[in-house]
Amino acid sequence: MKNMKRGLSIILGIIGILLLHSSCSKYLDVQSNDGLVIPRSLEDLQKLLDNTLKMNRGIGSMGEISADDYFMEQSVLDMQTDIDRLNYTWRNNQYNFSNDWSAGYGPVYISNLVLERLARIERTAHNAVDYDRIQGTALFGKSNQYLSLLWNYAKAFHSMTAASDLGIVLRNSSDMNVKSKRSSVLACYNALLDDLRKAVTLLPQTSTHVMRPSKAAAYGLLARAYLSMAKYDSAYYYADKMLQIKDDLMDFNNPAEVDLIGTNPFLRYNKEIVGYYEQTSNGTPLIRIAQMDTLLYHSYDTNDLRKQVYFKTGVNGYHAFKGNYAVASNAWETVSPFGGIAVDEIYLIRAECLARAGRLLEAQADLNKLLARRYKKGAFTPYQLTVAKDVVDLTLRERRKELLFRGLRWMDIKRLNLEGANIRQRRFLDGNEYILEPNANRYALPLPDDIIRLTGMEQNPL
Repeated sequence: MKNMKRGLSIILGIIGILLLHSSCSKYLDVQSNDGLVIPRSLEDLQKLLDNTLKMNRGIGSMGEISADDYFMEQSVLDMQTDIDRLNYTWRNNQYNFSNDWSAGYGPVYISNLVLERLARIERTAHNAVDYDRIQGTALFGKSNQYLSLLWNYAKAFHSMTAASDLGIVLRNSSDMNVKSKRSSVLACYNALLDDLRKAVTLLPQTSTHVMRPSKAAAYGLLARAYLSMAKYDSAYYYADKMLQIKDDLMDFNNPAEVDLIGTNPFLRYNKEIVGYYEQTSNGTPLIRIAQMDTLLYHSYDTNDLRKQVYFKTGVNGYHAFKGNYAVASNAWETVSPFGGIAVDEIYLIRAECLARAGRLLEAQADLNKLLARRYKKGAFTPYQLTVAKDVVDLTLRERRKELLFRGLRWMDIKRLNLEGANIRQRRFLDGNEYILEPNANRYALPLPDDIIRLTGMEQNPL
């Protein structure tokens, strides 16, 4: 899908008191000597939403950088950006534009602009399908970014404290003069869930391209959101709804689908992808030079093909990751880690929810279906566990092993620690040990310093 036609170009830069981006788009309602064009038609609005550089490549990666699936030696870390180096050891990083916060609010700005312009166009029997799709796409775009921003910049959802915990900024206008303020975690989740439930009623069941959202993608995002809130009944409901629409799984034994030894083992837009999104470029080192946690690497069975597909020999004999679902179209294109919605993730959400509900046979049926397509043909023995905790633990282990660097691990650590998992992170650099205790304040990453300075909003406690 081409990002734009007719020379559309959206250049997003920081808006001080908005903490978003200002736009130099040809579609801003601003008259100037350059002859800026106002978006007036449904076609214009669709093109704004089809700016994939902004709408599909801004999922936050700071949390993944802060998580525990990898390590970096000092010599490797020295080659990274200041932000990545500080994030790696969970230190206060007073970073300025550009950053994951600004990247997240770019799509929010575009979505708000589209919704405002759409309200000025009459919905008719002739244009209803396009009108609804555009509205649903804009609502999805906001919600997708809100969820990512919450996972990175707010505490995990806790029913007892969510009404008072600091969330993110909920933007409902493209007006730069509207003052920004942080809402509670509860208000933020309620807003994005409301928008997603509305988007489900507007979007087509499947989209013409995975870079455009669909009803299936909205169901998947709802399942994700509810899982992160530990609302397992709702997470199951929406995961199941998505899998009723799309349940394709790649078979790692099939060379037409997976290249076991290739540098890029997966096809571009592989058949498991429901919604294609990439994380920000800050996460690029994770798929290039990060060294995999050795215990995690050795947890893969010899017959588990993911051990071949996901990893390559990296720096100093350690293993690096190559199992990215985001695949470049050519040798010159740079991609970041995949941050979209895929069928394997939704199977694992449904399996976890089933296990927590005591529906052990159904949970293991989902796991066995997935793993049979990940192991060498004939080498996988289906699980038949009878203890609920064992099935939950198995599901969580497989979730971690399957979904590496998808932008999910940081939130998983946060939500599981609230339930007593006691995941304690440690880094070692040049003889120094850095520790992140379970449920520490630092799990809500600090907002960029320039945003705090310009808006006067409250910073996350360190």
